[in-house]
Amino acid sequence: MNHLEGTFKGVKGLKIYYKCWIPESPKAVIQLVHGGFEHSGRYRNVVNKLIPESYAIYANDHRGHGKSEGIRNYVDSFDQFIDDEKIFYDIIREQHPNLPIFMLGHSLGSFIAIYFTKKYEHLLKGLILSGVGTNPGKETVGFLKFLARIFSKIAPKMKFNPRIDAKFLSHDPEVVKNYKNDPFVNAEKISARLAYEMVKNFNNLKRVIGDFKISLLVQCGSDDKLMKGAEELNNWLTMDDKTIKIYDGLYHEVYNETEKDRRIVLNDLNDWLHNHV
Repeated sequence: MNHLEGTFKGVKGLKIYYKCWIPESPKAVIQLVHGGFEHSGRYRNVVNKLIPESYAIYANDHRGHGKSEGIRNYVDSFDQFIDDEKIFYDIIREQHPNLPIFMLGHSLGSFIAIYFTKKYEHLLKGLILSGVGTNPGKETVGFLKFLARIFSKIAPKMKFNPRIDAKFLSHDPEVVKNYKNDPFVNAEKISARLAYEMVKNFNNLKRVIGDFKISLLVQCGSDDKLMKGAEELNNWLTMDDKTIKIYDGLYHEVYNETEKDRRIVLNDLNDWLHNHV
């Protein structure tokens, strides 16, 4: 296996960091799109599961996240996330011209993946979403709407605490501890503009996904406190090939749950991919 790191120029020339894991003879590629306030290095469990199964994995840090350039947790427009992912997709496609590419998005990354699919559905073999829903949890929804209404235009770079309680990410205390101590996690400040862009995309979600034809896997925890509405999302999705997995009792980061529980989630992911390559 080759583990490589590098950068590419994103929208407006911003330097975007990425890493990839490439097995000797990959049968498909996963373009992994991480969640908000975190980075691509928090998906080791997915990597450890899928690399031995001969899947190449490519993951970048979003602008303003992780090792990428940009104002922390800020974006001029949500389209910049999507356009960065398209540049990254083209890099991946150049390296693997004959392999199917799946996109896996978590949380904020699930919405980037959804809006990417809206523009480029024909480029993907399948779409995988985790930590996705139709609205943020009750702890944050009123706060985000307040930001969107008041500050996004008059002070778009102003920062606020999004009130994310790390204990609701996973039942694994080591995951919570590592999240809190990770120097590349910036979960205590979100810009008003990013909050506005997130709320706007929640409001448009039903219209965006209603016409999708792509093969889809959704993996969410039933006790997710940070994202709600996975069941409602299921009703909005009309494609013939969809698999919705709601795992009883799990929190937001289903791939980072306790070993016993995440083994089930990761096995389901691997099985779905095996049936769609």
